[in-house]
Amino acid sequence: MTKPRCTAAVAAACLLAISGCTTLPDNSNPEAISSYAPAPSMDNVPEPVEGQPSDLMLRDFFAASAHPLSNHQAAKQFMTEDVQGRWEGKDSTLVLDRIDLASEGEASADRITYRVRGNIVGSLGVGGVYNPQYTAFETTYELTRVAGQWRISNLPNAVVLDRTDFVGAYEPRNVYFVGSQTKQLVPDRRWIYNRQQSMAASLVSLLVAGPNPQLEGALNSTLPEGATAQVDKVDRGGVDVEFSGLKDLSAEDREHLAAQVIWTLVGADVRGPYGLYADGAPLSDQSAERWLVQDVSQYDPTAQVSMPLRTISGGELLETEGGQAQQIPGWINRQYVESAAISPQEEVFAAVTGRGDQQRALKVGGQDAEPQTVVEADALTRPAWGGDSTVLYTVADGKRVIRLNRSTTSGDVTAQAVNTSEVEDLKKDDGRISVFRVSHDGSRAVMLIQGKIYVSVLRQEGSEVSLGEPVQIGHQLGDTAVSADWTNTGTVIVGTRANDAPVWNVAADGSEAQQLSARNLSAPVVSVAATPDMIYATDARALMQFQFNDDDARFWREEPSMQGQRATPVLGY
Repeated sequence: MTKPRCTAAVAAACLLAISGCTTLPDNSNPEAISSYAPAPSMDNVPEPVEGQPSDLMLRDFFAASAHPLSNHQAAKQFMTEDVQGRWEGKDSTLVLDRIDLASEGEASADRITYRVRGNIVGSLGVGGVYNPQYTAFETTYELTRVAGQWRISNLPNAVVLDRTDFVGAYEPRNVYFVGSQTKQLVPDRRWIYNRQQSMAASLVSLLVAGPNPQLEGALNSTLPEGATAQVDKVDRGGVDVEFSGLKDLSAEDREHLAAQVIWTLVGADVRGPYGLYADGAPLSDQSAERWLVQDVSQYDPTAQVSMPLRTISGGELLETEGGQAQQIPGWINRQYVESAAISPQEEVFAAVTGRGDQQRALKVGGQDAEPQTVVEADALTRPAWGGDSTVLYTVADGKRVIRLNRSTTSGDVTAQAVNTSEVEDLKKDDGRISVFRVSHDGSRAVMLIQGKIYVSVLRQEGSEVSLGEPVQIGHQLGDTAVSADWTNTGTVIVGTRANDAPVWNVAADGSEAQQLSARNLSAPVVSVAATPDMIYATDARALMQFQFNDDDARFWREEPSMQGQRATPVLGY
């Protein structure tokens, strides 16, 4: 039986158009993305209503603007004919926290002008890339009565969406690429229109188009320039993806590509098995034609090494076993420990030692080995492992970001300055990096500077490592942040000094910020950490825990092994 087929990607010249098919910007036709799936349903998409008041008509227009099919035809129904022909919504897509309307000037029976206000919380670029921002928005929309019905006769060339309509029509999906430093799968978060003809084809097209340019230097595209892909729906279940232009791709890169495709589709609930082909043959000689998730389980981007809870209390590093906290033997507790990190691989310890007016020292070594003192300064941030046991980061005196490179054979550690020229403006006026934490895949860093949250890409070009342009996320928190750390899914847990909102979970692209329960938690929250199931937070009184994915969880509870003691959590990384 002939399998229906759709083009998921074409040559480089067409990639922008394809990205437009799968997301907001661009004026290409989304319906061309798939020839085998039924046409997307337009049920519940607002349409002009006869006799509708002008303000309600304008609000329905904004709601319809969230649906980009056929070059925003749903929104164009609310415009006069001449405006429909010249309005271009592809140049700018703005997401507002709210849309406030008020008539302006003197209205007539056939004309009225509305001033529209709100705050821009983000914009959406080609390929569904979300760019957080927080600026005031104000403009006018002119309405004219045509054949007795109100229609828009003048408006800016921009798609303007209320955030509620945006999250109702779009959903975040991770497209996975290979990290340039760790070879792990790294999520590249995109916002995808949720009425796609084929979600699989849309995601594969984004994978072929390559990583978000903002992640340049941190991610690699496995596919060579000029590669194409086609996605087929299989009658017996699953999908087939056939690439072309991969004849020179190595066996290792083919395996990485398989992992990228499968985990990207798994994350979007596109079920397998997955037939992966290249230039008319199976993608890999090492695997069957049709792949299952377990064939690439070693690349699971959300996997986390199981490690016991460790804590620091009174300058001692403790480990919880059998519900009891015991002092860890070895060199680690021969001095006062201010902060620590333990690599998930090999369990290499990194500890900042010293207290009060003493100079701080960063020491690195295995539990039973003699440590190496690698950095000394007046102040050092908590060390952060960069995805494995070979790379470690810290910030000296709030200004100098230092990367420590550890040899896996000898264990020797060498220090390397990180280029922070992109961050210099934030460090002016005594701006200090008080927290520096690296994502589990080693591709990004979250920083706290003067109580604000910034995410920056860790780029490597040859032997030089640099921080990319910092992007502020979590604008809702203002300057109240005092602690932050990554989750295994790539979001950022933030502790604040605000009693009414002490802990937040913030998306790395800045598109979402979820306030967690504040019940039984007292700000400031000076330390946070997370496992897939549990969030730990050190508040003003004790080390507290909260069931992350338990919908019934309402209260923070004291960590049983540390009752009666104030402690900070130490997990992997």
